[in-house]
Amino acid sequence: MHYFVQAAPGAEWKAVALSWVYDAPRRPGVFDDTAYARYGFDVRDREVAGFARGAGGEAVLSPAAGADREVCGRYAKYLTFTAPDGEAESADFVPGELTTEVVGAYNAGDAEMREVTWRQELEVAGGLELPVVRLADGKSLVTCTFTRTDRLTAPRSMAFRYGSGLRYREAEALLGGEGKSWRRTTVRWSVTASVEVPERGPADVVGCSCLRPFPLSADGVAK
Repeated sequence: MHYFVQAAPGAEWKAVALSWVYDAPRRPGVFDDTAYARYGFDVRDREVAGFARGAGGEAVLSPAAGADREVCGRYAKYLTFTAPDGEAESADFVPGELTTEVVGAYNAGDAEMREVTWRQELEVAGGLELPVVRLADGKSLVTCTFTRTDRLTAPRSMAFRYGSGLRYREAEALLGGEGKSWRRTTVRWSVTASVEVPERGPADVVGCSCLRPFPLSADGVAK
């Protein structure tokens, strides 16, 4: 699904967001996330409630969309830290694979680059705000878009090379090729998250491209 907007009435339509709908027949008791995984979007095992519907059957938007969207800033703050100092537990979010386990993955980093300082910074992406949908159970479904900046810095007398994972290959391509040694790099990624926000209590992250983000740009200082 593509979400299109206009800067003004009569202006060109522009696609500003992409999401997915999995419409294959459901098998009772079986959860299948392959439709999302192929796009690098990890999802929790438990589904969200259906959309709340108006009298005509239309989806209902949240009347508190502004307050609901504040969860994006809280998630950005939660995932901004210098590894391995990320705090997995948070009163703002339900523990799980898209919260505590993501922090654990960020903290673990790469065993081959233990001496490298690795900092992740998330910022809520600017631009038009996406609709916030009210769910049948009274919660709101918020879509957050972020720019994540990874800053890697080697100790004064050292340099580092990227590993062999997909994320590393993408970073190296943006930096200009494989096999180079670096004193420091800055790599920017696009991250999308869907968050279930209750009226009270911690939010629950439904899906996120946190571990497989889309590359945007990179620069660095080679050895």
